Amino acid sequence: MSELTFSDVKVHNEIEYCIVQDPDIKVKIERAFLNNRISYYEKWEDPSLFRKLFGDGALRCTLCINSMQAEKANELLASLHLDKGQVEMVMRKVDKTYF
Repeated sequence: MSELTFSDVKVHNEIEYCIVQDPDIKVKIERAFLNNRISYYEKWEDPSLFRKLFGDGALRCTLCINSMQAEKANELLASLHLDKGQVEMVMRKVDKTYF
């Protein structure tokens, strides 16, 4: 029996998929992801001083998914019939790795 060999290469295919401010919309998207087996994680962004003073000052949540699941996630988001102003589509590589 041969031994298993592991590579030191780390795969990093996560993308920042969308940014949501409304907690109810975030829950709808999360439920759709979970029901369709799309793994995700959340990145919470505190409002900057400029946004606190001159903007809405709301917390923003970025949902990140695996880039291989982006097409399925796009189909799910379209089926939810959300307004364009409720979800900001980002679709960019995650800039930090946490391992």
